[in-house]
Amino acid sequence: GLFDWSAKSLAALGYLSLVAFSDIDTAHYFGERALQMQERCESEAGKARTIYIVHTFSFHHVKPMQSFSKPLIEGYQSGMRTGDKDFAMWCLFFNIVTLYMGGKPLKFIEEQCQASISQMDELKEEEHASCLRMFWQLFFNLMGSSNSTIELCGEAINEQEVVFTDASHAAFVVVKIIASSLSGRYELGAHLNIEKGDKQYLMIKGGINLAFVFWFHRSLCLYAMARKNKKKRRHYMAQAKLIRKEFTKSLKNKNPNVLHYVSLLNAEKAALKQKRNQEDVKKMYNDAITMSARGGYVHDAALAQERFADFLRGIAGDFKEAKYHLEGAIQRYTNWGAMGVVEHLHNKYHDVLAGSSTN
Repeated sequence: GLFDWSAKSLAALGYLSLVAFSDIDTAHYFGERALQMQERCESEAGKARTIYIVHTFSFHHVKPMQSFSKPLIEGYQSGMRTGDKDFAMWCLFFNIVTLYMGGKPLKFIEEQCQASISQMDELKEEEHASCLRMFWQLFFNLMGSSNSTIELCGEAINEQEVVFTDASHAAFVVVKIIASSLSGRYELGAHLNIEKGDKQYLMIKGGINLAFVFWFHRSLCLYAMARKNKKKRRHYMAQAKLIRKEFTKSLKNKNPNVLHYVSLLNAEKAALKQKRNQEDVKKMYNDAITMSARGGYVHDAALAQERFADFLRGIAGDFKEAKYHLEGAIQRYTNWGAMGVVEHLHNKYHDVLAGSSTN
């Protein structure tokens, strides 16, 4: 029969089909049926949980994540009305994740973080607040409002004082990989340790939607290290290949959220092939920039243009075009609000930006 937790249970069954069988179609089917069932329930007691499960574990394989904010806010409001503050706060957390992944302005996301954390603290939901504080500090770092780039130490949190749970440590490694990638600390990102408890959250199929972000930046760090360290190039490329293969499979399954990821990773791979025509590689980078920008992913478009400039400078030897794309990346990062990243690029590529042709 139909009771308060029927929809939530059906959504959970869909999630289990992903974990056990990597069955995206079944997870999607059960997710849609669960939402329909939830609407038929007289009580909304389990609504926050149903919305949380389908939008955190299932729907990011089949639906654009930019559409997730509205239902997640609805889940938060429902949870607050019914006293389910635990899942209300998780809906708030993943709303912030959705805003970040969709490329919304950092200042806006930071303000939403502050408001959400205030509520989490008031309700004494410590794990949720700890997870979100890590992202809040990341945003401060990216915006240049902190003295740190990699370390999560500032107004929002001090990573040395965190008592980790499995969930908060998974959030920690995601934040660390983003910070490593965007601040050019590729070796740190390539070797960032994943603990046993992180793995359930970071599976591409069966994990949370943030797993896409983690593995995308991990792969970029690996390709960057392959470009930098010729002795270990094969080692880094082999690891990056496995990740790119998973994203390619996801794209073939019509995932609408990974096309720009695959485009950039394909360009990164091609850039390392000595026999590859450089004009082909340039086209692949330009396609990655265009696809990211058209999707509204201003931060990923900026990153793609930054990586293209690095290729032009270090491999193609075209400093004039490298300068053009660095300036484009800086403008995109500026539009996003990432002035900390802008400062990093000015420091790293001062020779190119100054018009010098020396390495």
